[in-house]
Amino acid sequence: MRTKALSKFAFLAILVLFVSCDSNKVYDEYLAIDDAGWESSKSIDFEVELNPFEGEVFDILIGLRNNNDYLYSNLFLFVEVQNPLGERTIDTLQYLLAEPSGKWIGSGVGAIKHNIFNYKESQVLAKGVYKFKLRQGMRSSMLYGLEDVGLRIESVN
Repeated sequence: MRTKALSKFAFLAILVLFVSCDSNKVYDEYLAIDDAGWESSKSIDFEVELNPFEGEVFDILIGLRNNNDYLYSNLFLFVEVQNPLGERTIDTLQYLLAEPSGKWIGSGVGAIKHNIFNYKESQVLAKGVYKFKLRQGMRSSMLYGLEDVGLRIESVN
């Protein structure tokens, strides 16, 4: 009887831990990359509607899952953001996916590794719709071995 109560308590504790760890999430979506590869001319698009409270601060993160078919140790991305006023900014980013030894960086068991990279930290964002366009910026016009790309926005407050 006591073991049953302990296992129920352990289950509830783990459930609360998972739910509370993600309480700052405002947006979190991943889009699959075509099995044929990611063409440099094709963007991965996210549209996010925000309704922040006054003074709310956000972190914007980019998630990436790659497998062993990815040929490089890094990834260059072009990130275009359109704010609710229609203003656009474009950033060029580089993220490392492997150590100099060739060992993949990131979490995951098996061939697929998952990374979450900081894009923008401590941002005050206005109410409205934001459009994010991510394009790969590598010298190769077609990338293989990328499973999906994600966008995550978290409230820092």
